[in-house]
Amino acid sequence: MRFFFYYLIFRIFLGNPLLALLILTVLYLLVDRRFIGLFPDFLRPFKRKSRIKELEEQVKINPANVDAYRELGLLYLEGKNYFNAVKSFEKCLDKMNEYADIHFGLGKALYFQGRKEQGSEEMLKALDINPKIGYGEPYIYLLENQLETERNLETINDYIEKIRQFGTPEILYKGGKQLLKYDDEKATQLLREALNTYRVIPGNFRKVHRRWALLARLKLLGK
Repeated sequence: MRFFFYYLIFRIFLGNPLLALLILTVLYLLVDRRFIGLFPDFLRPFKRKSRIKELEEQVKINPANVDAYRELGLLYLEGKNYFNAVKSFEKCLDKMNEYADIHFGLGKALYFQGRKEQGSEEMLKALDINPKIGYGEPYIYLLENQLETERNLETINDYIEKIRQFGTPEILYKGGKQLLKYDDEKATQLLREALNTYRVIPGNFRKVHRRWALLARLKLLGK
């Protein structure tokens, strides 16, 4: 109702319904980024594209710049360009083979490219180097892969406990989402834990986690 009220005011003031809707939408997105946190940064794709262009120029000049390749890998991964993400992370392996974030980034890129076994192996390497890498995110993909392949109950329960240990609303929601097709009871437990965790988070940190709490609530309502 409030959105509609503001829309009418802008429409009357501007005399153009489409322009009024556009301006109101942009204002809402700006407010969301500052205070609410439900939507992603709509300027992020433009910033990413600009930074990728800069880094590509750097590696042309200096092909041995593994730090640039690492950042490129992360940006390509964020932009869902998994082929180039894999290529970039692989160029880092000779000099950064002991870096957990390289194996994790490579693992994610391989996983989303459809090479799930290879991706899982790289993520396990990352966890061997640093058990806290990704703050629980690797266990989401490892759990999914286990559910889709071997379904070893002991391994599945171990991954679920790891997800619980990190216990952020995002990780709990994603774990619960993976389990919905296989174990409704455990899925419900994780989704409820996501909501309960969000409720005890201090107010100034809630913006970061609000989206995941909302998604968890929607999943529970849709069950």
